[in-house]
Amino acid sequence: MEPLELQHGDLTLRGTRYPGGRAGHVLLAHGFSNNRMGNNRMFVELARALAAKGFDVMSFDRAGHGESDGRFFDVNVPDELEQLSAMCDLAPRPVHLVGHSLGGMESATLAGRRPDRIASLTLLAPAAASVDEVADGKILGRPYGSILAGEPFDVNGQAIGPAFVRGMKGYDAYAGLSGYRGPVFLHHGEADEVVSFRYAERYREVWPQARLTSYPGGDHGWQRLPLRERLIETCVREIAEVAAQAS
Repeated sequence: MEPLELQHGDLTLRGTRYPGGRAGHVLLAHGFSNNRMGNNRMFVELARALAAKGFDVMSFDRAGHGESDGRFFDVNVPDELEQLSAMCDLAPRPVHLVGHSLGGMESATLAGRRPDRIASLTLLAPAAASVDEVADGKILGRPYGSILAGEPFDVNGQAIGPAFVRGMKGYDAYAGLSGYRGPVFLHHGEADEVVSFRYAERYREVWPQARLTSYPGGDHGWQRLPLRERLIETCVREIAEVAAQAS
């Protein structure tokens, strides 16, 4: 593993590179309030498995997450999209983009905006539900009340601020996605307690070419060993198939 740094305005984003070989470049995008290791090290396991197959893998903490600069209070989707776009540009070739939860929703949007930079798109429980939730006055199932007045909202011991809500107002998770016509792989637990399985089905409606893999009894973070092993194995196989076809 090698440390990575990327400047985003006056903030330093910190990440990890898993050198593999010449099979292709992969970028991992973590979820809301998580970090580059992923949910219970899910991205560490995935990155190592991909590197073992010859892929060069990058995984960053976005601003306000993990070891990167910035405050969680200032996190918002439009800014995170700019960060992801800059991360993609670090690779000399189009990347295989893998996003989990909110990182999945953002990855989908980025693919629609910059299809030339995306070799394949893998979405793990993409959280388009968060847009509907914010519109309903909630974050993670709880009313966010006076957050727009500047009062912090507790997210697992961290304070999120009004920029997050403002960034979601009027945001359409499905707008412009048809601009990307490359390979799409959807993975979703059927018992996901955070993002309903129907959101994966909605993405498949937008992208007829998408392959949807469901996980009976699966939760939002693949926190059961057999499901986690199946997820890693399937993701690596799908990305490798795309890379082989392109070579």
